[in-house]
Amino acid sequence: MRWGIIGPGNIAKEFAEDLKYVQTSKCEVGAVLGNNLEHTQQFAQKYGGTAVHDLDEFLSLKPDAVYIATPHPLHHDQALECLNKKIPVLCEKPLAINEKQVTDLVNASKKNNTFLMEGMWTRFLPSFQFLFTIIQSNTIGDIIHLHADMSFIAEKDKNNRFFNPELGGGSLLDVGVYTMYLSYFLLGNPESICACGKVTEQHIDETCGIMLRYKNGNYAMLESSIITQTEGSAWIYGSDGTIRIKKPWTEQPEKIEVIINNESSFKHIPSWQGRGFQYEVEHVIQCFKEGKIESDILPHQASIDVIKIMDEVRRQLKIVYPQYE
Repeated sequence: MRWGIIGPGNIAKEFAEDLKYVQTSKCEVGAVLGNNLEHTQQFAQKYGGTAVHDLDEFLSLKPDAVYIATPHPLHHDQALECLNKKIPVLCEKPLAINEKQVTDLVNASKKNNTFLMEGMWTRFLPSFQFLFTIIQSNTIGDIIHLHADMSFIAEKDKNNRFFNPELGGGSLLDVGVYTMYLSYFLLGNPESICACGKVTEQHIDETCGIMLRYKNGNYAMLESSIITQTEGSAWIYGSDGTIRIKKPWTEQPEKIEVIINNESSFKHIPSWQGRGFQYEVEHVIQCFKEGKIESDILPHQASIDVIKIMDEVRRQLKIVYPQYE
């Protein structure tokens, strides 16, 4: 299985490193496309494949699938080109910058009968499999509400993509999307959305707080930031107990605690090799084998639903990316 890589940055390096842990198929790096040829060649020398500096040349090498790890605003055009060449796409989150772009990619996937999935890799980690097993077994009863935060302190530099509106900067699209997906997986689409945050004159959300309310009174409290360091945990509160995923809850957490109301508690310490991208890759390969153009775990509709929520958050906070609106 030859994976084409678009955007050979830090995340792509971890993705390429984890290919050796994939058990269901032999995977290797094929074509590698970056905007800096020297950097791209260094990536290819380390992980294999052919370094190219042009999308047409990249597509002509016909990789079996493409992993896109470029800044958010580039996702749409790059993924669309691949889909129109009938090359399957696994694209880092968020799939695109807004609902219009995401819908466009989904339509292209259907039109070309070609696989497309958003790279929310945490959904496939063993820690999340344990979480869903506990919830589906009704161990903590019905979910009432949840709280999740995700943050880091980004260097304040005008060249840093996190503070650059032209590169889709801000906390929401980069790390807030993780909290958004957790609430979506567990509670579905909200009835109402209320957002607040610290937004710069350049329309960059440095912090973002979101309350999602659901028809039955359930709610989710979600936080993201690129200027403060929060606890980095996730709490899921049920009618019969609580699950606490310790930091870093989106990766390999210190532990997962399950607390049964007035009874007992137990903990689970997840462990796996590498960063964990291999589980996402194995799922994508299984979809290929079954002839699917979308995942049943992370379907096209999930990407549309989540980006619609984030679009509304951006509308409320006046987070604007003028060239993409």
